[in-house]
Amino acid sequence: MLYDILSIALGFGIGFVVTWRFVEVGVRREEEKIGEVRKAKIAVTEKIENAVEPISEKPSSLEELLNYIGRKYMLSEITLLTPDGLPIASNSSTPEEDTANAPEIIKLANQLLNSDRIVLSGGENRVVVVQINPDVLLYAKVARELSRPEIEKLKVEVNTILEGLI
Repeated sequence: MLYDILSIALGFGIGFVVTWRFVEVGVRREEEKIGEVRKAKIAVTEKIENAVEPISEKPSSLEELLNYIGRKYMLSEITLLTPDGLPIASNSSTPEEDTANAPEIIKLANQLLNSDRIVLSGGENRVVVVQINPDVLLYAKVARELSRPEIEKLKVEVNTILEGLI
């Protein structure tokens, strides 16, 4: 009877320690994989952020501005509009929807997040809405994730170019 109790207790202890080690090694491997993915993502993001394209020619029209920022920041459909929802320029296939949605989205961002920019992501679709200045909003569909510094650069660059056009 004593041997049975000792063998059960010893079997339980050895089984617990072995299982614990396997789990610990598995968790460590997963954390290393996640760390590698994070390092790769950070490296790619830094390369994109540091790849500053010098402005050889400043866009001289709103259409050129839309094409320029679309190429530089990988934005597919861009709409510039006023906070009231009046379109300024657009290369979007649905500018009416964009001008209707953008002011409401930025109002929610201001109220809920106290922010002048928001990125909405669902599935493979991403939309960014940025208040460039008090008179201009930018609504764009994005092909990839934009980092906070990239959005800030986009905001400053579009504002600078728009001031140069006026």
